[in-house]
Amino acid sequence: MRWGWPPPERVSDKVSQNDQNPLPPSDFDRRLKEAKAKLPGAGREAKGGDGRDVGRAGMAAGFRIAVELLAAIVVGAGIGWGLDQWLGTRPWLLILFFILGAVAGLMNVYRTGMELDRLAKAKRVAEQAERNRGGR
Repeated sequence: MRWGWPPPERVSDKVSQNDQNPLPPSDFDRRLKEAKAKLPGAGREAKGGDGRDVGRAGMAAGFRIAVELLAAIVVGAGIGWGLDQWLGTRPWLLILFFILGAVAGLMNVYRTGMELDRLAKAKRVAEQAERNRGGR
């Protein structure tokens, strides 16, 4: 006897029932759209309630900023550790380069934030100009 859920005879019964009476593809598409509409936050990726882009773009920017900060700190600490090993100055160069890496990472975060802000403002201006042209 084979153990598991569901029992083998029930699986074969369901497959044969579905093969005999399949649903049309249009019905599936309709049900899929209805299910997506019921999800919390449906449609956020397209546009937010106040016209701003929301969703994946914001998450991508957050990951980019986090990776840039982390990479700068790790590289700074790695250089400091390597120099400490080579010159025998433990832990002073590690501390110094860790701090330098953190400062460089924060500068990168600031620059990235300013760039993203500039792009968002340019997009808002372009959307406003498009709305003004369409309203005439």
